[in-house]
Amino acid sequence: MAGPRPAPPIAVIGMAGVFPGAADVEQYWANLVDVVESISRPAQSAARPGSAADGERLVRAVGKVGDVDLFDADYFRIPPAEAAIMDPQHRVLLEVAVAALEDAGYHGDH
Repeated sequence: MAGPRPAPPIAVIGMAGVFPGAADVEQYWANLVDVVESISRPAQSAARPGSAADGERLVRAVGKVGDVDLFDADYFRIPPAEAAIMDPQHRVLLEVAVAALEDAGYHGDH
């Protein structure tokens, strides 16, 4: 009986990303190399009271991505009213997808 077939090789031709403390993949890599801590830990007073049960172990940490409010709705031909109620993660996904295509050399027509 033969084993599972190996997956065909793939080529990564473009890459993009947005991370806490890094606006792109290059900055993210530099942060890893330089051991930059990108996760913030709010002061205990900033934590919501009663958010954890008594005695529960909880690590309060926040990974924030910057500039989520700078979405260019016109570029994506999304009406401003729709963009305003869109999930911020969806907006970031659209922008990162375009950046990955541009990094791969596929600028395309707007």
